Amino acid sequence: MNGHHEAMRELDAAGAFSGAPWVREAMQAVPREAFAPNVIWRDDGDVYTRVDRRTDPAGWSAVVGGRGPVVTQVDDGTDAERGEVATSSISDRLAVVNFLTALDVHQGQRVWEVGTGSGWTAALLAHRVGPSGRVATVEIDRALTDAARTRLAPWAAAVEVIAGDGEDGAPPTRVDGPWDRVHVTAAVTRHVPHAWIEHAAPGAVLVLPFSPPFGSGSLLRLVVGEHGVASGRFVKSVAFMPLRGQRSHGHDVFEEIRTAHPDHDSTAVDWHLAGLSADGNYSQALALRLPDVHRATSAGGAKWWLHDGKDSWALVDDTPGAGHALQGGPRRLWDEVATVIAWQDDAEVHAYDFGVTVEPDAQWAWAGSPEERWRT
Repeated sequence: MNGHHEAMRELDAAGAFSGAPWVREAMQAVPREAFAPNVIWRDDGDVYTRVDRRTDPAGWSAVVGGRGPVVTQVDDGTDAERGEVATSSISDRLAVVNFLTALDVHQGQRVWEVGTGSGWTAALLAHRVGPSGRVATVEIDRALTDAARTRLAPWAAAVEVIAGDGEDGAPPTRVDGPWDRVHVTAAVTRHVPHAWIEHAAPGAVLVLPFSPPFGSGSLLRLVVGEHGVASGRFVKSVAFMPLRGQRSHGHDVFEEIRTAHPDHDSTAVDWHLAGLSADGNYSQALALRLPDVHRATSAGGAKWWLHDGKDSWALVDDTPGAGHALQGGPRRLWDEVATVIAWQDDAEVHAYDFGVTVEPDAQWAWAGSPEERWRT
């Protein structure tokens, strides 16, 4: 547990628990290490390498004892020595602190969690709500569900582990009545499922990672109001794996669209792409104003690949000596991006002044106040 104690000291030094001392108490009582499986995956840059506690205890402890995330599954469950895509993890400790602080859980409440993963956050929530509260957690991956149910056996009286797709809404549970809190551990990439709101009580809080395909990732805190409407602002920058039903198109799709629509024109680029890539205010504006546009960037952010998942693409290059955009398909994606950049340059909206409102039949993004909104 040396890693646990060191990680807690780092979080204390950073003042991470100042907004919710109960989170510190829960983390002390329910250490993350107890929920890490024997096999985890070390991030080695372009691949994930298998690390088994039984054969490499030091390597396992180095990853699990840190403050960052612990990848517990790659490629939806491969058992190979290496994997390409992380598909489940135990979250970064600071991210968990931020999520639970924003969730503002109280004793006796009913909490619905989408994305059980290892089961660690369900145990933290159970510790908080106490014997009079209830936690129901749903996991889409059957193997992860079974493993989490075993780990959560000591909390079985308070935690119900359910196999299913959390996007579909709350499955039948032992809990009576609507949810007071909804905790989502996988990122929404475009639309927040209204089913999450339908099963929540008025005044309930929903906390979820929101990661549109343009590349901005933020923690969104929604409060349920009247008539099935929930609204709220972004509160932190986060990076989470997407919901399995909302995974974005990869770079291969860009090449497919470009090949299918090779005719293009060239446009001058008047903006410094590397600077824009590093500015969260612009990234947030672009992600919310262009919710269907996918972006990949070079390491330095000076080259962008854009596509709409259908028939339009743009390759934007601002490396030294370039400064141009190639655009193909019926839409001119770089022109759309440049328009939003110019809007943000004039409006100067801070990333955490953007918000989202979810209605039964529509979702809106807004800047500053819900009255300044547009449909997404």
